[in-house]
Amino acid sequence: MCMKVTFYGVRGSIAAPDRNTVKYGGNTSCILVEPDNDVVLIFDAGTGIRVLGHHLESDSRDLYLLFSHYHWDHIQGLPFFKPIYQQGRKVRLLSNHMDGGDDAASVLDQMIDPHFPVTSAQLRARIEVLPFDDKGVVRVGEAKVTSMPLNHSGGGSAFRVDMGNGSLAYITDNELFPPGEVKTSYADWVEFVRNVDLLVHDAMYLDEELEQIHGWGHSLISQALQLALDADVKRVVLFHHDPSRSDRQLDEILSNSREWMARHSADTEVFVAAEGDSYVL
Repeated sequence: MCMKVTFYGVRGSIAAPDRNTVKYGGNTSCILVEPDNDVVLIFDAGTGIRVLGHHLESDSRDLYLLFSHYHWDHIQGLPFFKPIYQQGRKVRLLSNHMDGGDDAASVLDQMIDPHFPVTSAQLRARIEVLPFDDKGVVRVGEAKVTSMPLNHSGGGSAFRVDMGNGSLAYITDNELFPPGEVKTSYADWVEFVRNVDLLVHDAMYLDEELEQIHGWGHSLISQALQLALDADVKRVVLFHHDPSRSDRQLDEILSNSREWMARHSADTEVFVAAEGDSYVL
């Protein structure tokens, strides 16, 4: 069986439903990874996880929900995720490298009066925390999942999934060249994603926006492209779009990025993340 990756939310910071964001989508971060027939990996629980929950409602596979970090745009869809309300449904929560500790169950703290009418105590699923080992690795079914510290306020993790049938790296809310503390160097990122079949990386800003956003914990599009090139990545998907970015602007980013890669490499394919798109590895 091939590994399949499907995008349900691709925006950063805040959802952006608008007539100008229909093509690429306006939901915040959430992707589905299906490494085999038995388990489901979900990366982040932004607003995109609501629709994903509808699709998984009649699916009996165990769910493993990995959080890159706990900022609101990556957890705010969780209270609307139908499987957590299903009696006996097995849901595992995973996180690592958080500055305040790695208890992934803390994402349920948002479900409290007066902010939400249903509390976490009323959920019917079997929700448990699955820890990473001392090397930042966890096994999920046949998949090996490796974590790496993000360069982002509050900490958090990037994830790499390795299977015999393919490999994926998911790196969002990461500043490849931060002005302050460097938790993971650029050289380490190159090795972390070396030869992956699919790299999903934060590509929130343009080069001309650097002065304003340097230190915010996000990467430039050009930096994500260079990482893919340096690490011999087969396909790179630009992710975590600025909420103000229109479909027309993302079309232009895709065109310019493919031209950039064509000038530097004939091998790495470039895509811009869009809700509903799937990639088979």
